[in-house]
Amino acid sequence: MALHQVFLVFLAFGLAVFAQSEFQHVFEKSNKQPGTIFHHPIQRVAVVGAGPAGLQAAAKLIEHNFTVRLFERAPHPGGKLALQRKLLRDEPTGTTDQIPAQLPTSRYHSEGDDGLTLKHRWTEHWRPRPVWYNLFTNSPKASTELPDVPYEPETPWVLSHHTIQRHVRSYATHHCLNSNDYCPRTPGAPRVTSYSTRVEKVEKDEETHTWVLTLRRLEQLPESNRLREEWWTETFDAVVLASGPYTSAHVPDIEGIVDWSKAREGEQYSIYHSQAYRHPERYAGKTVLIVGASVSASEIARDLGPFVHRIIASVRPPKVPRPPRLRSLSRFPNITEFVPEIASFEPLKSHAEGIRSGRIHLMNGSILQGVDEIILATGYRSHSLYPPNTTTRRPENISWTGHYVPDPTLAFTIGRPWTVGRYQSYGLAKVWEGSAPLPPPEQPPTEPNPGTGMWFPEAMFRQYITWLNDASLEHGGRFVEPLPIENVELLKYYAVVHFLNNTMSLDNIGLNSVSMFGKLEVEDPWDALADEGLDW
Repeated sequence: MALHQVFLVFLAFGLAVFAQSEFQHVFEKSNKQPGTIFHHPIQRVAVVGAGPAGLQAAAKLIEHNFTVRLFERAPHPGGKLALQRKLLRDEPTGTTDQIPAQLPTSRYHSEGDDGLTLKHRWTEHWRPRPVWYNLFTNSPKASTELPDVPYEPETPWVLSHHTIQRHVRSYATHHCLNSNDYCPRTPGAPRVTSYSTRVEKVEKDEETHTWVLTLRRLEQLPESNRLREEWWTETFDAVVLASGPYTSAHVPDIEGIVDWSKAREGEQYSIYHSQAYRHPERYAGKTVLIVGASVSASEIARDLGPFVHRIIASVRPPKVPRPPRLRSLSRFPNITEFVPEIASFEPLKSHAEGIRSGRIHLMNGSILQGVDEIILATGYRSHSLYPPNTTTRRPENISWTGHYVPDPTLAFTIGRPWTVGRYQSYGLAKVWEGSAPLPPPEQPPTEPNPGTGMWFPEAMFRQYITWLNDASLEHGGRFVEPLPIENVELLKYYAVVHFLNNTMSLDNIGLNSVSMFGKLEVEDPWDALADEGLDW
């Protein structure tokens, strides 16, 4: 054998040993232990919510041979565009309509029963999503795409909600999870999906170690002009709560707000949550007060800008200035007039003539008048299905994998479903089938070391990939790959172009006291795309 051939053999062997040692280093980060042991095998799993997160979870669990039931309060996957004009007041967390004493049961509703129209009952049942006609994403299609159903190449970078709705429904159909799909694995198997179905209660049966879901479904009966309401329970070994944070509108407890919520001008209510906003044309020539400085506040203001006479934004100082909030402030149109937080609403003399003559007291002692309509962009309250140890922002004791640490047979979909959803869904399936151990709760994802060139979401993806592939190496299963590098780079590029270079400075929107909000700094492109949760 020639000398150079011997050298190549040793070089190849050395590289193989090096690669093996590096490979083992990557996959030895988690403890070598069997998959998580549960009280009994997990077979029946309920998924609550048929948005992009819930659909992915249901599809992956079915792929791993779990018996899945997918519940969605809307009539179709991903929700449906519908108006909700009447302001819905907050209720204490954990409350619901009175559950019948005997289940299962059914009852029928006619027009005007209990003083309610059928339209109101139907709308209240599934609470329309906070989507307006001209809504576009704040992320590019490269990072707003579900697996298996790629967008057409000519699809624009910035997606309208109409395009995303079609995309989500295509994914549902691809996996036989759409509203009229029925693809039984065995003859007579129950339908996977149950649309127009609310999960009213989730509770653990400590004797059987199972989850009992109390369910309520509404069905429209056009032939008799009635609604059929059906109540029943189902039992599961595990539950995925994928209902998301944008269902139950948060109405702030401001003195006089209940009185003002009864006011209307003609058929239109004068104060309501941003969840009900749909079209800008109806506000032509009006003075609109937007309460809050969230993403929805600034984007609705931009939608209204060409039509209204005045836009006034009431903003309360944040406890900690955060880049997403400051970025939202920078996106208000130039015509926006900023005022302090609202202290109270004076009682109205009449509810039949709107609110224009009403007086709004602000925290600085000034009084605001002449407002035609008020839009509350004040966020959303925690879901009543959350465990009891929750705040108004998010549940506590939730692992970065989504599992509820005190009882990992309960899981939440967390993070952006378009990017993290495919990894989390696979992780749920592997943990519950016993082919992956739960990561130690004391090891959450951490910021990457300085100088690695990695941004935080990329580090989180790698942690997911390391955990999943480590488990597959030890216990069997498919290996996963990171998101295509071109998608990550496109997201970074989009963030810089769309947000950092295409926003107005705070000085241009009438904020003379920048110290009230903090300095507008975006240290990383991810900051420009992050949600601000319930901040308002």
